[in-house]
Amino acid sequence: MPDFARKASGATIVHSKTSASFRNTRGILYWAGLPLLHSMKSPEVLLEPANEPGNCWSFAGSQGHVFIKLPKAIFPRAVTLEHISVRVSPGENISSAPKDFAVYGMKAENEEQGLFLGEFTYMAAEHAFETFQLKNERSDSIQYVKLEVLSNWGHPEYTCVYRLRVHGDAVPTEEDSAWHSAGNNRVH
Repeated sequence: MPDFARKASGATIVHSKTSASFRNTRGILYWAGLPLLHSMKSPEVLLEPANEPGNCWSFAGSQGHVFIKLPKAIFPRAVTLEHISVRVSPGENISSAPKDFAVYGMKAENEEQGLFLGEFTYMAAEHAFETFQLKNERSDSIQYVKLEVLSNWGHPEYTCVYRLRVHGDAVPTEEDSAWHSAGNNRVH
């Protein structure tokens, strides 16, 4: 499934509508000699494919949200949420993984809540990544997505999200229609 929430494709974070990143004030945490959570990571890491311990966006507490502008309007169909596997997690602890979350879609940045696309539970202990089918019976197109984390798996200080993928179908543009009507839709 195509991922429309990739930085390489033009997706961006709307920082003014995103929770503040967690700032570790306790000093550097280490795992296998590598520093983890020693500095704030930007939510842009959600838009990149690297999935290594500590390369996540974290926010304080168990509730937070991120607002993403997709590179083009789409008809949303599914999202994939990622965290690291319990096998590669420091101390085999993934309590900072999101648990319950909701997804909303908006046509414009200034929409407050947008179209409710579903509420889900991410089973972090079972899957490093999990895909959820969205509830979009009206087939409305969107260009913005809000991931709202409602709880985590018990970490008292912060929640980490490693990646969010947004899947769907691109809304055809006038340019696409002109290209197809000019006879360029043949397979060569």
